[in-house]
Amino acid sequence: MKFWRKYHKWAGIVLSFFLLLFSASGILLNHREAISALSIPRSLLSSSYQYHNWNNAALKGSLKIDSTSTLYYGNIGCWLYNGNNASWTDFNKGFSNGIDKRKITKALQSANGRLFAGTLFGLYEYKNNHWNFIDLNIDHQRITDLTEVDNELMILTRSELGRLHLGNDSLEISTLPAPEGHQRTTSLFKTIWVLHSGEILGTTGKLLVDIVALVFIFLSVTGIIWFISPSLIKQAKRKLQSAEKTKQLLRFSVKWHNKLGYYTTIMLVFTTFTGMFLRPPLLISIANAQVKSIPYSMLDTPNAWHDQLRGIRYNSDYGVYIISTTKGMYAMTADFKEMVKIPNQPPVSVMGITVFEEKAANNYLVGSFSGLYLWNPFTNFCYNYITKQPHIPQVGMTRPIGVNMASGYHMDEAGEVYFDYNQGAVTLNSNIRFEQMPESIISNSPLSLWNLALEVHTGRIFQDFISAFYILIVPLTGLSTIILLLSGLWIYLKKSQT
Repeated sequence: MKFWRKYHKWAGIVLSFFLLLFSASGILLNHREAISALSIPRSLLSSSYQYHNWNNAALKGSLKIDSTSTLYYGNIGCWLYNGNNASWTDFNKGFSNGIDKRKITKALQSANGRLFAGTLFGLYEYKNNHWNFIDLNIDHQRITDLTEVDNELMILTRSELGRLHLGNDSLEISTLPAPEGHQRTTSLFKTIWVLHSGEILGTTGKLLVDIVALVFIFLSVTGIIWFISPSLIKQAKRKLQSAEKTKQLLRFSVKWHNKLGYYTTIMLVFTTFTGMFLRPPLLISIANAQVKSIPYSMLDTPNAWHDQLRGIRYNSDYGVYIISTTKGMYAMTADFKEMVKIPNQPPVSVMGITVFEEKAANNYLVGSFSGLYLWNPFTNFCYNYITKQPHIPQVGMTRPIGVNMASGYHMDEAGEVYFDYNQGAVTLNSNIRFEQMPESIISNSPLSLWNLALEVHTGRIFQDFISAFYILIVPLTGLSTIILLLSGLWIYLKKSQT
């Protein structure tokens, strides 16, 4: 009993720092759209969050507008580069306030000259010198890719395919066909994710988890008050001052710390336990596991591709669409009636595809945090586009993190450049040097509050201080917190029996 009292006291003080950070950041993560207008200057953050040489996924791709102008897009939004005078112009007018609102996943100029951009929050068209929102009339309008086929703009969201006819602007939204042998299963990672966030029950579930986070905050604060109040009372007595208010605060904190902790222990343990498996190293144990979808939940949907679609290209030689999903690459017939998994797959990390460019002779450039590969889905051809070596699949390493973490790609008459998440712009097949990242772009590209919350919640915010050891923060904090909660419950029950 004495040991657990000491553990609960001292471990609680240490853990309160992390629990306050994880709880506050978790609430923010559950409400991305509500906080999308808020950002943090990168100058206030450590070195890993500073832009240099277009790193940190600053750019995802480019679009040649005319003979002198190129539109570059990515996490920094849209910027127009003029080759005549080497100048950059802000091209984000029309997007809502906040860096999150102007994160571009794909920009496309149609054959008839219309300019579109797919963002985290929907589809936009550039008209009358600013971006105009196009409402797709679906619940989640996060765009993952755009492509044009036969005068139709193919709009891929994370769950549906939209087809905008560029002649009359008629719009059709449909779900993609289920693959052969499809069963209503979900990755164990996704299942734990929606359980941890509360998303499994929609808005109600998120609010419930928000309450759990508030309980963690309350227990942490009252625990700190409980810890420091005796010293404050003694200090007041030595100075012959009244300590009545401190005593009242202490009594309130002790009473409700015990009661609220007792009645919420199960929810607190459950939330902590599920969170531990969403980050390495415990994530590795569940990364490839599939489980049956929870009945009557958001996971149990007739849409076989709910929250799984990432990229789309059309191959005119074979008359099929190549679809990138979280479950790999699929070929879909031109009539949208059948999807078949392609047997030979390029490596794509669990974070998903970042580059999907059609090259000559039915080859595709496929990039992710696993590297950059030239791949032919109709043959067994696949080789590393950076090292120029044939790709040899490794058993048990279907979705590895590579040395070269591709986050974007650009090609023009001068040559090719791929954007590495850590290194930034890296030239390929040429000796050209990509344009330096101007200060005007850096100063206008803060970190969104949501992304800062994500860095805090995953422990990555500490990477510049403890290097790779930061990955241990989540599992160690989680395990220590579960022990803390159970020890508190045991102490409370023992005390109640006396």
